Amino acid sequence: MSALANTVDRALPRIVEAIYDSVADVDRWQSTLDAIRRLALGQLAMLAVIDTVGNSARFSVSCGDPSMLEPLQRDYGSEVPFFTAVPKMDIDMPFTVDSFYALQGPDARQNWIESRIVREWVEPNRLDDFFWVALMKRPTRIGTLMVVTDKDRRQISADDLELVSSLAPHVRRAVTIGDLFEAERRKAEIFRTVLETLDHPVMIVSADMQIIFANPAAEALLVENSAVRSVRGQLSFAYPQANASISCAVALGTRDEFALGPSGIDIPLAMVSVPAVAHVMPLARREISARMSQRAAAAIFIAAAGTAPIPALEAIGALFGLTAAEKRVAGHVAAGKTRKEIAAASGVSDGTIKSQLATIYDKTGTGDQRELELLIRELSPPLRSRNGA
Repeated sequence: MSALANTVDRALPRIVEAIYDSVADVDRWQSTLDAIRRLALGQLAMLAVIDTVGNSARFSVSCGDPSMLEPLQRDYGSEVPFFTAVPKMDIDMPFTVDSFYALQGPDARQNWIESRIVREWVEPNRLDDFFWVALMKRPTRIGTLMVVTDKDRRQISADDLELVSSLAPHVRRAVTIGDLFEAERRKAEIFRTVLETLDHPVMIVSADMQIIFANPAAEALLVENSAVRSVRGQLSFAYPQANASISCAVALGTRDEFALGPSGIDIPLAMVSVPAVAHVMPLARREISARMSQRAAAAIFIAAAGTAPIPALEAIGALFGLTAAEKRVAGHVAAGKTRKEIAAASGVSDGTIKSQLATIYDKTGTGDQRELELLIRELSPPLRSRNGA
C-alpha cells in the first residue's frame, strides 16, 4: 500500500467522526468541509441544502480561497447550469464535468464553455473539474456537495470518485438529520434542548435498542403503538424489514462509523405507498453533551411521510444499505436483464457484476436474480402489506 493510500485510510475515520460531530455543532462544518476538500485535493468546496419553493438556502457552508468564493457567490451562483441536472443524478454518486455533459445532452459542453461564468471566473482562476454529489432530492429540497479542482491537480480518477463516494452517505445522513431541526437550532444551542423542542420524533437508544430518551413527539408516537413501539423499554418497529435495518445500523454505527456507509438513511417504516422514514445517527463517539448518556449508541430521527411514493429501488437501498452502484445493478435486475446484459450496460466485466450481485443477495437475503426481482416488485409503489390489507 502506498504512503498516499495509508494517509487516506487514516484520514477517513477522522473525517467521518467530524461529519457527525457537525450535526450537533453546526460551527464545525467549516473545518469538516475543508478536511473533505483537502482529502479530495480540491481548491474549493461547497455544501448546501436549497429550499426549491422559496429558492433560498436552508443551510450553506463553503471553504477555500475567499477571493474565488466571493465572486462565485455574489455574481455567478445563479449561472451554474449543472443544477438543472441534479434531479437526474444518482444519490451518493459523484459526477465530474464530463459526466454532467453526458447527463445534460449534446449541447451541454459547448454551452458551458461559452458561458460568462467560464470566461470570467473559471478560466481566470485556472479551475478545471469538480466532484458534484447529490445528497438530497425531494419536492421541496435539494442538497449537494461540490469539490472544485484546478489545473494543477492530476486528472480525477476512478479511485478518486470511489473515495468521494465512500464519504457521501455520511455527509448525506448528517445533512438530512441537520435539515430536520435547522430552524430549531437557531433557538437553542444544547443538543438535548434542540431534540426536546423538535416537532419530529427523536429517540436516543443504547446498542441493544433500549430507549434512553424520547422527545415529546416520539413519546406520542410510542403511545400510538402502531409503526413504532416500546416493548419492555426496547424500541421496535412494526415493519420487520425496517426493524432489522434500523437495529443493524445502530449496531454497525457503534462498532465502526465509517462502515455504516449508506445504511440507516431514509428507511421506510411501513409497507404503504408514502411511508414515514427513519434516519440513524451514530452517537457512541460523540461528546457527552450530544449523547445525554454514556450508554447512548444512536439517535433515531423519524420524518413524516412525504408527498410522493418511495421508488422501489430507493426503498431497497435504504432497507438493506445498498451503495449507489449496487442500486444501479438492482435496477437492471428489476428490468429483467441478464448478468451479461447488466455488465454490458454498466461497462464492466461479468466478474464485477457477479461480485456485486453476490453482495446484493447477501444484504437482501435473496438467493438469485429471480428472488431479488420479486423483492423489488413487492416494494414497488403502491407498496402492499404482507397480509394483503
